[in-house]
Amino acid sequence: MKTRLFLALVGLTISFALPTFAQEQNAVDPEVRQQIEATYTKRLDAINKQDAAAVAALFAQDAVLVNATGAGDALISGQEAIKEMFDVILAAGSAVSDAGILQLYPVGNEICAITEFTWEHHQLLHTVTIYVREADEWKVRLQYSMR
Repeated sequence: MKTRLFLALVGLTISFALPTFAQEQNAVDPEVRQQIEATYTKRLDAINKQDAAAVAALFAQDAVLVNATGAGDALISGQEAIKEMFDVILAAGSAVSDAGILQLYPVGNEICAITEFTWEHHQLLHTVTIYVREADEWKVRLQYSMR
């Protein structure tokens, strides 16, 4: 009887410990989170200042941007092409508000951020962004935007 009770307690302990261990494995270091949030804020500030060059500088040279928002859907690759796209978009006076990072996940040496923001005319958009470390900065390697 004592053996069964002991095994039941061990089983319960393991069943509670495994999810906690899994959560710790999927947690982003608080310092990295602050760095990603700072990069995200820089990008929003650059968009709101209509500075396409500053926006593009936050993307990796080989970055890919997928815009699947229904208006001007596009697949753009390369920092220069991304700058040109933002030149056009920002020339129209576009702005971002009510933005925030919803979740961050480590993916190998990269970070996946799920965000939402309000784009011009109160259009709520969501993005999945993969950040990669380049030198001492986090840069966008891939961004997928959708409604």
